[in-house]
Amino acid sequence: MPRTILLAVFAALLIAACRSAPSGSEGFRTIASGYHTGIQAAGLRVARTPAEWSALWRDHTSQVIPRPPAPVIDFTRELVVCVTAGEKPSGGYGIEVVEARFDGTAMVIATRETRPAEDAIVPLVLTRPYHMVAAPFTDAQFRLERR
Repeated sequence: MPRTILLAVFAALLIAACRSAPSGSEGFRTIASGYHTGIQAAGLRVARTPAEWSALWRDHTSQVIPRPPAPVIDFTRELVVCVTAGEKPSGGYGIEVVEARFDGTAMVIATRETRPAEDAIVPLVLTRPYHMVAAPFTDAQFRLERR
């Protein structure tokens, strides 16, 4: 019986660890992430107003029919940051915001990019990885930091 309880506790801790937010994630939440965005270039885009958000969402969903409605954002409290990895030749690539921090002069958005192993079996389809987050509103400049 004690062994069963120990295994159950271990499983619960393992599940909780897998669901935890990345290190340094305090202050931002994921709006959308995936492998197919209408934004072709790699980079960072920030939306601080409903008009900027509408344009960003329109570009992001430009290849989706029917176009889904944009998530509601309270721009008195938050802004939207979208990081894109650019067009990739296959599946297996990804990008993730791992930290959003203010360094005194700018808001630093740290990302981690992943790529498939050389011997990985991946779908042979063009992908455009992205991660879109809502962060506390600021007028500061943004800087992208790739890890």
